[in-house]
Order: sequence, then structure tokens, then C-alpha cells
Amino acid sequence: MPILRKACIPAIILCAALLPFSAYADEAPAASAVSIQLKLGEDQITINEQSVAVEKPYVSEGATLVPLRVITSAFGAALSWDSETQTVGLKRGTTTITIQIGSKTATVNGKSQPLEAAAELSNGTTMVPLRFIAEAFGAKVTFDEQTASVSITGAQSAASSDLAGIDSDLGKTHIGNSFHGWSMKYPAGLIKDFQSFTEDYVSFEDANGEFTLDVSVDSDMAEGLSQDALLGLLADQADETILEKNYVTEGGRSYARIVTKGSGEMYEYRAYQNGDKVYYLYLTINKADNYKNPVKYSAYKDLLDSFKTSFAANDPSVKDLSMVKEGLRTYTDETYGFSLKLPADWKKGSSRGETITFTDAKGKNSIGFHVTSKKTGETVQTWADRTHKMFVDLWVPEYRKSEPERKLTVDGTEALARRTHNTFDSKGWDATENVYMIKGDYKYFMYFQFEKQDTLSESFIQSTLASISIGKPSASIGTIKDGSESYDRSLTSVVKNKNYNYSISIPTYWKAESTKSSNDLLRFSYDFGGFFIAVEDGLELTPSVVISTMKEGLQPKGRSIPIKEIENRTETVAGVQAQWAVWESQEFVTTACSFQTNGMTFLAYAGHPKAVNTDFMKKLISDTIKSIQVTK
Repeated sequence: MPILRKACIPAIILCAALLPFSAYADEAPAASAVSIQLKLGEDQITINEQSVAVEKPYVSEGATLVPLRVITSAFGAALSWDSETQTVGLKRGTTTITIQIGSKTATVNGKSQPLEAAAELSNGTTMVPLRFIAEAFGAKVTFDEQTASVSITGAQSAASSDLAGIDSDLGKTHIGNSFHGWSMKYPAGLIKDFQSFTEDYVSFEDANGEFTLDVSVDSDMAEGLSQDALLGLLADQADETILEKNYVTEGGRSYARIVTKGSGEMYEYRAYQNGDKVYYLYLTINKADNYKNPVKYSAYKDLLDSFKTSFAANDPSVKDLSMVKEGLRTYTDETYGFSLKLPADWKKGSSRGETITFTDAKGKNSIGFHVTSKKTGETVQTWADRTHKMFVDLWVPEYRKSEPERKLTVDGTEALARRTHNTFDSKGWDATENVYMIKGDYKYFMYFQFEKQDTLSESFIQSTLASISIGKPSASIGTIKDGSESYDRSLTSVVKNKNYNYSISIPTYWKAESTKSSNDLLRFSYDFGGFFIAVEDGLELTPSVVISTMKEGLQPKGRSIPIKEIENRTETVAGVQAQWAVWESQEFVTTACSFQTNGMTFLAYAGHPKAVNTDFMKKLISDTIKSIQVTK
């Protein structure tokens, strides 16, 4: 199903930063001289003798600030935006500039340079210091104090590979996506807010705040859906009151259409099908009166009607939003300062802390990129040795394998790689390629994880590593401690439960899982397993009965599996006699202990795969349960 238009979308308020200068674009060559004239306080500028309306340039702290689109359109510069830090990135040829809103320091090709005035957001428009950027791009800037006029002369950059795959706005009157195969008009005032990594969802907003438009693509649909089926897909997503619901055929195209109203807004939904793809358009009109205004609606309808389920790759007037080139998609992480290329059908997984993950189309194989700070005196070798020890300590010998480490180079930096293999059932083996490198103040760990050993692709690993580029991390990040630096699984901390007056020493590397239920009072996750303590007031069930019930619960519903009893004994816990049992079932180990004291029945339970049931793990579980203390 498509991403709903009501999903939380990060707003990038770069008003008109991505807009084409349509009056100028039709006549502009791909690479030519550029001449710009403007006056302070006037909303018209001249680019190569063509007059274009813009936000009024003005002077701030002695510097002339102009709308960012003057730079992107006139010079053919490619644009990027880091919403977290409000940082603008501009690339033209070999020159890269980054400017942060509100900061009087910029960087040019990675080197810091002072600004007379900081970039500003003015009425939703990003205003940037003209002279600094123009001169960094090799242009000449002159200022006539008597007429308050500014002239810039230079050259436009060819919209070619020097834009690193990012299609600039130079000469663009349409916008679309070559990978998913769609296009539509690109009118002045339409701003791209957000695009998903797989490019199947993109949102736009109007510079005047009148409307938003979302485009979503579902590429896994049955071909030839009926009219009612398409209408049903739209209706499933409409939360508002439906005013119109029909199937439209006009201009040689057909689509499902629904109009709804709610909370003072009007919505128009459309669904188009082409092959196994369904394209969804979601138009939100922020004021219902604008939708009812024939002149206003005519403009909205013209934009919607321009949508096509095709992309003209050879048409220079179409701006391509896709980053897919030759079947590969570039992922750039502005925060951690790295980029890499992945197959176009790979998806970005949920980020967990400092780890960025990607998975293939079937969710079988994955890549992870993990960034932490370098500790003083640490080397790639000491780091790799420490993490490999963690792997060896975790797995039972017959469930793991390791290959010798190798030296390699990633983005010009020396790195180490070691391949490990593990299994949970001694049948199918998973393979992981672990790559370690240190650059500057940060450590970069990358892993390639293949579900089965025979699916491991050497060429895929090598091509991905060759595509990696590591630059300077965002100024917003500081020290990120590597948890493996203090690796010691024997460390414990005391956890107390005041409701039932007991305490327990828990390994510090276990992760606490919160619970609100009445008896699951403590719950922790650890290496592929979990541990919890449940307490019930009363002594109705004896510890032996509790243990027997636990064993019965190991049987899956509707079928029977063999359960091997490894231990069944009594043990002293919390100063009283406890019933203790250990079972093995389908490559899984379960430890259970129950005892009664102070009018309460306790159950401590731990479960994990046999593959990680090392002697250390057995002792750790035993010591943890035996550490339970109950006070009156």
C-alpha cells in the first residue's frame, strides 16, 4: 500500500529553491555565459536579458542576500539540504559549498571560510550571501552604490555528470522519476519537501502555502485492476467525508478519483495504473474556499491533469528526481558524512542509534553502517580484535567459523576485513563480512550479512566497498561512544523491585524491556534471548507445578515437538528451596526456576538458542537467578 499523505513529513522550507526559471530556461544552453543584474529592494532580476520575478534581494550586515534559486538556476548548481542542521549544500563542477542557516561560517570544498552575513529564512524563502557564493563559483560580482545595482558575470555549469547524479533545475519545466516512470508539470512555486529512499513517495508543497501534493507508487500490484478496485484503494485511505467518487476517462487516460472534505480542508485523491504499478496522487487544499474558486481549481486541476505514468528520459525539460543510475542508487548520509551505492531495489531499514541498515528486496541479505568515535590510542587492529573476541565469546564453537583477517583499502583509507559464519541449526550457515576503518575522529564499521553462505556475492561486496565515500561528519554530532570499548559481559548491577521487596544482580549488557503487566515485573533481552521474573501473590501453585506448567508451555499449539530434560533438581535461591529445570527443544535452551517465600510465588525464566549456550552463558544465567534476594 502507498504511504499515506498524512504521514509525518519533515518540512524543508526552501521556498522556490528548487523552482525552474521557466522564462529563462527555454533559451538557456547546457553550458554558457551567464549575466545577472538585480537591484536591492526590487522583485525582478534579469538573467541573460530575461526578466524573472523573485523575492526582493536585500542587504544584511553589509552583504547582499538573494533567493537561493538565483544560484541554483542561474549557475546550474545542484542543491542538497540537511533538515536536521538546516544546512544548504551547493555543488557546481568540482566546487562544493555548504552554508548553515544562521551561521557566519561556510565551507568550500571542506575548508571553513567566514561570511559577512549568515544565510536567513525570510518569509519562507532561503536567502544566501550572493558575492560569497558567486565568487566561490568563479563569477565576478560588481556593485553600483549610486543605483544600488548588482551585476554578476560568469559561466553556467553543464548539467552533466559533474552534478554527481543530482539533476539541477536548469531549464526544467517538468518533474518526474525515471526509475518509477512518472512525470508532471513543474510550475513556479512547487517545492519538493521529502522523498523516500526508494523514491516510491515524494511530497511537494506550494510556496504560497495553498496546497500540498503527494505522489506515491505501489510497484507490486496485480495488473488490470478494475475501476471498482482502484476506487476501493482510494476509499480505504480517505478518513474524511466523501463528496465525489467516480472513475474518469478523459484525454486518452483513465483514473479513479475521490473528493473529500474535513477540518476546513479539501482533498482530491487519484489513482492511475500502468502495468503492475499503481500511482497515487493526494492533493490537499488548505482552504476549502480555494477549491471552490473556479480560477484556483483550474490551476490545481491543470497540475493534476499533467501527471503521466511515463518518463521521457531524453527530454531535457524534465527534472529527474531519481538517484538511480545504471541500476544503482546512491545513499548519502549528511549527518555521518558517508555515501555508498546500492542496487535500486534495496530498501533502507530503520536506523537504530548510530547504525544505518539496508536490506535487499526479499529482506534476506543486509548491509549495516555503524559510526562511533575513535578513542585515543585506538587502532583498527585493536578495534577489530576486540569485536572478534566478542563474536568468539558469544557462539558455541560448533556453531561458528572465522576466516583470517585481510587488509584492504576503502576510499583511500586502510581498512581490515574479517569474514565470520554462524548457524543456529548446524545446517544452513549465515555469512558476515565485517569491515573496519578509522578516518579522522570516527570509526566506520560496515557489515555485509548474507542469510545463507551460498548467497554471498564477492563482486557485490567489492563493488559496494569501491562506491563508499567518507567525508566530514555534520557539525551537529559529537562524541559517540563505542559500547565495545568497555566490553565485559561479567559486569552486573543490582536491580530492585519495591512492590515485591526483592533485588537481583543483572548483567549490565542486558537490555531492560519495560512492562506494565501485573506479574511480568522484570524483563530483559540479551544475546538472541530473554530473561524475566514473574511474581504472584499467594501459594496456590507449588514450584513443582509451576515448572511442569512451564514445560507444557514449550509445546507449540497444534503439534508436538521433542523436549529433552537436561536438569530437574532443587536449588537454594533467596534462602529457600527452589525447583530448577533446564530443557532443550528444537535448538533452543530454556532455564526455569520457581520458589516461594513471604507468601509469594516467584518464577525466573531464561531462554536462548543452543548456538549461544556457552559455558559462560550457562554460568551467567545460573548466577543471575541465584542472586535474587527477598526482604520482608
